[in-house]
Amino acid sequence: MQYISDPSLVSTEYAQYGLAQEIDAYKNRRVTSDLYTRSLIGPLFYMIASGLTIGLADYFQGRVWLMLIPGLAFLLLWWQRYHHVPPTPGADHEEYVRWNRQQWYLIHLGALIWSGIATSTACIELHTSNAVIVTMITTIAFSTAASHSFAMHPQQARLCIIEFVLPPTFIYLFYAVDLRAIGIAICIYFVYLMMNLHGNAKEYRKQIETEVMLIQSRAELAQLSLTDALTGLPNRRSYEATWNHIWRIAARKNDVLGLLIIDLDFFKKVNDQYGHLAGDACLKHFAQILRQQIRRDSDVVARIGGEEFVAILPGVTNELAYSMAENLRHVLAEMPCEIATQKIYLTASIGAGIADWTKDKSPTDTFQRVDKACYQAKEQGRNVVKCA
Repeated sequence: MQYISDPSLVSTEYAQYGLAQEIDAYKNRRVTSDLYTRSLIGPLFYMIASGLTIGLADYFQGRVWLMLIPGLAFLLLWWQRYHHVPPTPGADHEEYVRWNRQQWYLIHLGALIWSGIATSTACIELHTSNAVIVTMITTIAFSTAASHSFAMHPQQARLCIIEFVLPPTFIYLFYAVDLRAIGIAICIYFVYLMMNLHGNAKEYRKQIETEVMLIQSRAELAQLSLTDALTGLPNRRSYEATWNHIWRIAARKNDVLGLLIIDLDFFKKVNDQYGHLAGDACLKHFAQILRQQIRRDSDVVARIGGEEFVAILPGVTNELAYSMAENLRHVLAEMPCEIATQKIYLTASIGAGIADWTKDKSPTDTFQRVDKACYQAKEQGRNVVKCA
């Protein structure tokens, strides 16, 4: 059997805390992975665009070697982004924060270098030319890509778009009269990009929220599959996985491991006399008593059958297991289940014992010895604790 982590064996608050941590870790991984993959290709396009700009500019004729300068800069930037891999799964939140901060430095650096090329081209050309057209089109393309690709961080994306658009547009509007119409058109498009970024960020958040809801749904289904619907205790499937796991750990360490098997006496008569709804109420009543009496953080209680329950007691000796079982038996006998004006008294037959590392070769061996003691308790008249 595969050993599983059982969320139903811990407190609700702890389970919710664990799920919240899992969700936070997922969000960190998801956002970081998206930022890494979406920003990786950018420097290569910057390199191509800068090469086209320099190749088409009249003032660079005969100086094609100048293409190497921005080309090498963007190639180095790509290399840095490529090797700046996201934190490994399990990293803490602060490590993700540091990684995102460094990644955005690289992204802004690329945007500023390209913006410098586009602005310099506009300052030198001062009129509509092939080089200006290339820088204008690519600047629009890069800023549009930023509004789509970086929607996970809208504030940083806005800054990135501003870095792309505003410096060359300022030249178009106030320095190069022949390019003013282009500058006005880009200003209008800039407003559209900001609105578009807002929508993209909203859609990205919705997508993450949907994925988080799926994680929560899976956690709830896992919880339900391991929980008895009536009593809220771990069910037999949960018990078996947990018992096997705890038993093997105790066996390796040669630790003391106690076990109680509890069977409510004459429970069929309760159902026959009072009805199944009353019987269900009695099971809930006993489950509550069991939680109150077996309440150490290391203890595990579960419902494994109709009226059969178990308690796993790590570190509990045979004498202490017997004492706990006797106390449980007395409390149950003295605390009737009250339904309207009726009081239904319950008793239980309990087998108590510990794992015997000289005899027990498997978790089943221990269970069978204690279960046999439970049957002996029933044979001796019920409402009895019998040691294995």
